[in-house]
This record gives sequence, structure tokens and C-alpha cells, in this order.
Amino acid sequence: METFYDATLGLLQRSSIALGFFDGVHPGHQFVIGAAVEEARRQKLVASVVTFKDHPRSLTQGSSPLLLTVIDQRLAQFEKLGVEAALVLNFTEELCRLTPAEYVKNILVEAMGAKFISVGYNHHFGRDREGNPKLLAELGKNLGFSVQVAPPIFVDGQEVSSSRIREAIVAGEMEVANRLLSRPYAIVGQVVSGDARGRSIGIPTANLATEEYQVIPARGVYVGTARLAKGEAMPAVINVGLRPTFASDKLKQEAASSGRDSSNLLVEAHILDFNENIYNQKLEVCFLKYLRKEQKFDSVAALKEQILSDCRQAGQYLQVEKSRSNATKGKPEHKLHA
Repeated sequence: METFYDATLGLLQRSSIALGFFDGVHPGHQFVIGAAVEEARRQKLVASVVTFKDHPRSLTQGSSPLLLTVIDQRLAQFEKLGVEAALVLNFTEELCRLTPAEYVKNILVEAMGAKFISVGYNHHFGRDREGNPKLLAELGKNLGFSVQVAPPIFVDGQEVSSSRIREAIVAGEMEVANRLLSRPYAIVGQVVSGDARGRSIGIPTANLATEEYQVIPARGVYVGTARLAKGEAMPAVINVGLRPTFASDKLKQEAASSGRDSSNLLVEAHILDFNENIYNQKLEVCFLKYLRKEQKFDSVAALKEQILSDCRQAGQYLQVEKSRSNATKGKPEHKLHA
């Protein structure tokens, strides 16, 4: 997939565009993108996405909402869906001042060669969010492109939205979040040095430096997987929290006064049957199931015994899920409808 970062004239001559921020690339977003990819194949256009690197609210309101996916994750998902080109814009003051008509003409038509545009039913664009799907269709009549508007998408009776998925993740409801997302929720971060507490008790962990603004699940212990770049997913137990058994009094006081500020939370993964040096490498951890609350133990021995129990539970859960996946391969996992 070719990725552009500046909307210069004539990037593409004829394209089919999916337009949106697409945080999470959930089934609703997949519907929008899928329509653009399908039309590109039908008309022999370039299947494209126009999106933003950072959430527009980071400029309009001074801070970004918590995100389900950082830009690299979104781009990877776009490519999996068949997108051939992506324009990733920075939401600048200059861009913010463009009227809807100027935004469509300058960026979608003159830079990206739009012949077809797919958007969600609640998409807004241009200065003060004045543009909507109806206006986009009217502009298309004069500028030479057609528009398709995607309806809301429901999974198991719930409308899929990034905000609903965020709520489930923050509550530790990973199975709900993952069904709405259509895949396991994942955080990608660089493995950094910790205090080697896990290694000292024979249970090494990979400590992640997480991306700013990414949603961190509720404090606790999770069944999950971990994957290095271009590697296979490996079974893991993931801890999100403050390591209360080892935490200093100062850290405990900070945690108590901060509530659930994700900037204070540590994300660390113990990869089962794995003991390689992976410092400074990118690691993706996927959260599959909430196991238990994070707790303080009276001794390191008690902590180790509990972690070993967590590992056994994780292994059993993953084995059952693997068997279930093999048995249902090719069958839909949930009801999805517009």
C-alpha cells in the first residue's frame, strides 16, 4: 500500500475513496472501506483511504480522546482490507479553516482524483464540521464523483461505535470489546527495561512503552497473546496496573490520587515458554479475556504461585479457544447487520 502524507496536486488520477478517521477499523468502518474497495475493482480505480494521523479534537479541543488504534495499526488494517493508497493528513489550523467545498475540491478531487467516495452516515467534514453526506453528494454532481453512504452497523443487537468499544475496554470487558471490534484489542509498544522483578522470580516480563492517548484496559490480569514484528502470536499473561506487591509508597500515593489515569499504568506481558532478549523491539499484545483483579500479595512466593496459576488458566483458555476456532472455521462468529 502506498502512503502519502501531503495532499499535493495529482497524487492519484482516478480513485475510489473511503473517508473517515476510522479509529479501531471496526465493522462499521470496514463496511465503508469495503464499499470503496469494491467500487475500485468495478471501475478500475485506485482503492484509497483519506484519514488523519491524529484525532481532529487534538486541535479543536486541545487534547485527543483515547484511541483504539494508532496510525500504524490503522494503516495495517487498511491494507488487509484491500486498500492500495492512503493519504494521512495532519489536522492543522490551515486545514481546519477549509470550507467543506474547498476541502473536497482541493484534497479529494485535485489531489486524490476522486471518482467515488464512501462515508459513514454520521460523517462530517470541513470548517466547523459543516459538511455532511448530503452536501458531499451535492458537491459530487459538479465535481464528477458519486457517493455511497454506509448505514449504522450492528453486532449482536448493539450498534458498533468506537466510543462503545472504548467503554468496554476501560471496563475490562474484553470479550464484548473484541466482538464489537471484530478482532482482539491490541496495544503496540516498544519493550523497555524494567526493574527485572519478574526475571528475579523466574517469570520474566516484557514491559511496554505504550503510545500516548491509546486506550489502556482496566487494571488487572488478562489472557492474551504477544507478537513480535513478522512473528507468530505467542500465548501470554498480561498485567495492567501498578505492581502493588513491589510498588513504593510514593507510587501508591500517586496512584490513589490519580484515579484511573492510564499514564500511571504499566503494561507488562509474560510470554509463556519464552525467554529471549527482546528489549527495544516492537511488541503487539492482544487482550482476550479478563482473569482477575490486580492485588497485593504478602510475599513474593505468594505472588509467584498466583502468576503460575494465571499461566495455567491462560494456557487452558487458549487451548479451548483454539479448538473452538478450528471447529467453527468458516462459520460467522456473530450476527452483523446494517
